[in-house]
Amino acid sequence: MAQVDEALTRKVADLARLELTDVEVRTFTHQLGEILKYVDQLKRANVDGIEPLTHPLDLATPMREDRIEAPPRDAAGKPKILTSAPDVLYDGYKVPPIL
Repeated sequence: MAQVDEALTRKVADLARLELTDVEVRTFTHQLGEILKYVDQLKRANVDGIEPLTHPLDLATPMREDRIEAPPRDAAGKPKILTSAPDVLYDGYKVPPIL
């Protein structure tokens, strides 16, 4: 395990573009040391024969049939969703050009 000292904390803060006070450096040095001790403890845990998890609960993903449905239309035959559009072009939202 790497020894965490104030110089290392200042270097990490500099790489992260953080400005730390002396009090923050002392606080974070202690906290980083505790975190690394815990990581070292986790490395020693025996995980032989344990399958990795992607989720703590065994959930089944509900599946449904894909189907295409036409959008609701107004009396003129235009999609109703366009009534909220500030500007419409060719039965779609007109947006400003970006290029």
